[in-house]
Amino acid sequence: MTVRLILTGNEPRQRYLFDALYRATQVNATVSFEEIDVLSKVVGRALSFSWPRLEWSENYHMHPVIQRRRRKVLLRNMREYVEYSDAMLMWGSWFQPFLGGAVNLPVFHYVDQSHSLSNLPGERRGRFGRRRRAHALQSECYRAAAGIFCMSEWARRQTLESHDVSPDKVISVGWGPCAIDLSDDLNTTPATEPIILHVSNAFHRKGIDYLAQTADRVCAAIPNARFVVVGRDRTGYKVPAGRGIEYLGPIYDREKLAELFRSAALFFLPHRFDRSPHVLVEAMSAGLALVTSAQGGAVELIEGRSTGYLCTPGSIREYADSIIALLRDPELRRRMGARGRELVRQTYNWPTIARRLVDLMQARIG
Repeated sequence: MTVRLILTGNEPRQRYLFDALYRATQVNATVSFEEIDVLSKVVGRALSFSWPRLEWSENYHMHPVIQRRRRKVLLRNMREYVEYSDAMLMWGSWFQPFLGGAVNLPVFHYVDQSHSLSNLPGERRGRFGRRRRAHALQSECYRAAAGIFCMSEWARRQTLESHDVSPDKVISVGWGPCAIDLSDDLNTTPATEPIILHVSNAFHRKGIDYLAQTADRVCAAIPNARFVVVGRDRTGYKVPAGRGIEYLGPIYDREKLAELFRSAALFFLPHRFDRSPHVLVEAMSAGLALVTSAQGGAVELIEGRSTGYLCTPGSIREYADSIIALLRDPELRRRMGARGRELVRQTYNWPTIARRLVDLMQARIG
């Protein structure tokens, strides 16, 4: 049986999974729900205002005004495909698309985390009333869903802790690389320079201050070590100075970015909080050993797999000791990098995840 799908979402990252699903099964359409009138957007933003900006954005997405308008737009855009489709897959859990029984079609969600009534690590405290409303709307989505597919085991546990939902409905399926996938790259020459690569756009959450402190410690032991940081913080966070750090800013040319991954000795992500770090999978695809925080989906990429070192979040000593050990042992770096690349080839890639999703949906809709 071929599962005939309608796909929807509003995340730039979704194209990698959706492209793989088009190859794995019959996809009748990818439909949008974002053609909302300007007045509804203005009203939604005004009524959902909160601070910090991230919470405002989440409140906006989950506000009833935006929910209703998106539902109407989605139903209009998918009308001609419903009769010939078996299920819908939504990247995220933005709203319950068929509230009130408008359409009888199983809906599956693919998520990297769920709304929680308590603050997650690294989150600033916001207004509890609005958090509770967003949480209730997501619970509504989950109750109506045929399945909730989580990128990581961390996301699965966090979803079950945050919502009253049957464990059988919530399944960890993995995630894949986005901007860079070098898992089939034939250029596997080991790095000759002690370059430690970091790529991110949310510097505080991704621990750029931890990186600066770690760089001071590493460079004291290995003076020619160089920390290369790619990205631009969008929150106004002040970039910390540090010994041996080179800030390159954002790089949009994929080949230039790929060359940086090829030239690095290892990848460093000292995050405070991250759900399912695509950049770690990208680094693994390039054959890089990892040094990262033992938090979120990063744990399952390393624990029991010998692809790098997990450190206590914020422990500068652990970060530095791990980096120094890897820089001084090229063979250990090579072995860890090879295991990571093989893990991406076998598990953490979009074709594998697409096939897994299709099989799961097929089993659930009969």
